[in-house]
Parts: sequence; C-alpha cells; structure tokens
Amino acid sequence: MDNFKGEREVRIYELAITLFAITVFTFGCYVFHLKENVFEGLIKIISSPAALITDFLVVGGIGAGFLNSTLIFFFNLFLIRILNIKVNGLILASMFTTFGFSFFGKNILNILPIYIGGILYSKYEGIMFRDVFVPVSFASALAPFISEIAFRTNTFEFSYLNAISLGIIIGFIITPLAAKMKTFHEGYNLYNLGFTAGILGAVFNSILKTYGFEVASRRILSTEFDLALKIICSSIFILFIINGFFINNCSFKGYKKLCSDNGLEADFVEKYGFGLTFINMGVMGFIAIAFPMLLGETLNGPMLAGVFTVVGFSAHGKTYLNTLPILLGVLFAGVTSDSFDYFTLALSGLFGTSLAPITGVFGVFWGFVAGWLHLAVVNSIGVLHGGMNLYNNGFSAGIVAGFMLPIVRTVNSQAAKREMQFLKKRKEIMSIIEKRKVKDE
Repeated sequence: MDNFKGEREVRIYELAITLFAITVFTFGCYVFHLKENVFEGLIKIISSPAALITDFLVVGGIGAGFLNSTLIFFFNLFLIRILNIKVNGLILASMFTTFGFSFFGKNILNILPIYIGGILYSKYEGIMFRDVFVPVSFASALAPFISEIAFRTNTFEFSYLNAISLGIIIGFIITPLAAKMKTFHEGYNLYNLGFTAGILGAVFNSILKTYGFEVASRRILSTEFDLALKIICSSIFILFIINGFFINNCSFKGYKKLCSDNGLEADFVEKYGFGLTFINMGVMGFIAIAFPMLLGETLNGPMLAGVFTVVGFSAHGKTYLNTLPILLGVLFAGVTSDSFDYFTLALSGLFGTSLAPITGVFGVFWGFVAGWLHLAVVNSIGVLHGGMNLYNNGFSAGIVAGFMLPIVRTVNSQAAKREMQFLKKRKEIMSIIEKRKVKDE
C-alpha cells in the first residue's frame, strides 16, 4: 500500500510536479514551433457545434485543444478541492474521462449550464453538491446539445438562452435518472452515465426533431498530430508509472493482485492505494494507445477521449486481464464484417472496455462475446440521440450488459456461483467498512 511517511510525501509531490513541468514545457515548445494562435483556437472551439464527431484538434489546433482540456481538468480539480471531495477511483475516472472528451465535444463553456443544474438540484433536495458531483461531471456527455442549439448556423436571439436552459435541465435531472438506470445493467457497464445520457439524449433529440431541429451529421478528424500525441500520451503514462512505483515503496508489489480483481464496482484507490492504481493507469494507457496503432489508426481528438477514459477507469475497474477479451471480441466482430472501418473499430474497442466487469465475473469467453456484441450494437444506436451523447459507447454497453446478464446466468451456472461469491464477499467488506466508520465517529 501507499507509503507517504515522513518526507516521502514531499518528495512524491516534488517528483510529480517536476515530471509534469517537463512535459508541459516540452509541449509548450512544440506549440510555439507550430506558431499556433492558441487563444484564437480556443474561441473557435468554444463557439463551434460539437455533435459527434467534431475533433477539436481540427477546429482549434493542438495547442487550443490541450488548453481547453486543461482548463476543464483544473475546473473539476478546483471544485473537488473547495467541496472537500475525497479523491477515490471514481473521482479519478470522472476527471480523466472529462479531460479526454474535452478533445471532442466538451468545452469550458458548454459544460457550465450542466453544473449549474446540478447545483440547483442539490439545493432542491437539500443535499451537498459534492454528493452529486460525480453524476453531474459525467452528465457533460450531453454538452453538445448546448453548443448545437447556441451556435448552429441559423441561430436567433433566444438560442443562447435556450441552450443554457436545456443544460440546466440536464444537470438537474441527471442524478435521479442515473440512480434508476444503474439497475438495468447492475453495474456491469462501468459507464453508467453513458447509458443514462443515451436515454436522456434520445428523449431530447426526439423532442427537438418534433419542432424541426435537425442535427447535421459530421465526421471531422485530424491526422497530422499522431506522432506528437503518442509522445505526449507516453510521457503522461510514464509519469503515472514512475509516481506509482515511488508511492508503492519503490516496488510493483501487489500489482498482480490488483490485475486479478474482477472490476465490478471496484474502487482501486480504496482497495490497493494510489501507488498501484497509478501504475495500473499508466500500463492501461499504453495498452489503450497500442490498440489503434495495431489497426493502423492515428491518434486524434476522439481517440484521445477513448484513451484517457480507459486510463481514468483503470482506477475504477479496468485491468489488462478483464479488458483484453473485450478488445479481442470487438476486433473479431470487425474483421468478420465489412460494415466497419478501422477508426470505428478502434474507438469502439477502447470504449467497449466499459464491459470489463463481465469478463472479471463471468470469464474470458463472455467478455469476448460482450465485445463482439458491443460493436454490433454501437453502430446502430447513435441515430437515437442524433450524435448528441458523447458517451455513445456507454449507451451501447449498458444495453449489451442488460441483455447479456440474464442469458449468462441461465446458461452458465459456474459464472452465477462466482457472482454470488463476489456479492457475498462484497457485503462482508462493506459491513467491515461501516463498522470502522461508526468506530471512528
């Protein structure tokens, strides 16, 4: 577990800051070399429609794309600090997922109405905003609705007001919806908010279509930043592994145990500590960039979203053992069909790893089947929300998980037994945690 004793905590922070500063400085030199107008690019990103698929690296350039993502990352970090939210696996998953999707779909402007809606919901229910921070931050998956209404070509004087109002409504209703939707897939889809956002997006898209609001499909992708993005991502993942190694008493001890975790509602920070969690995030990051490389695809904005979502959820359920069968299933579905291009295949594989708990609990075969089904489903459901739900794969994964669970339990008695053993063990662990809390109080 973590070793922050004595001066080690200060040295860990110094190491992290030094490595981060080197990475930022190197990237800054690269952007300066390109002679990009970063702030002009950021304005273009903020004022651009953002429905699937709009790569912000094309819209504003790589400097503006990373500036937008960094602003959103530190905005969430600021909220976590002032709200005194304990950083656990789910919080890390939220932060890095939001960071990743800031390269296509989310910007520092179109997410704000959703957060305002979340604040109003917390006031309405008489609870702290920190208690709903996670679902609200994930709810920014529907941020394209705000940009599309505010900045479409035929805007009128009330467009901005309508966009803000819709964002507030989304933030207000997302928390109770997410709690209800989770019962459908029982946590076997790690992207629960993706499934919730898909349902909500389908409803809103249907309403908008009723009143003649049609969203034009687009596919804007960059190709020129592939090498730079690979170097940047690799630097970040190495940073994670080095810091995790140092925090974990300069060893990888315990990592094998983490990788054998089934991933169902698994908070790796709580169970194994920050050190091993960071190591896992770094390792999974390299696996995530290796998958599109294997298919000959370049890194771009949407691919970065997939990569950093994998990295984030490697603190909350994903390991190489429970995700590889999913990737193989998606790959098999793609190569045995002629209806998918390699970009769709690579992106669906990365996001399809949200079904990792199915592999962890029910075994490799069912994980493979889940990946195969995921690619088939995800290619058909985007029309429901009109490309306005950024977590389209999370929507698909929720449907696949809900469809598979009763079938797997019926035909695989051994899997059902393993699931019951896991649930029993989790109940015992939760009971111990609750007793400790009561004792501490």
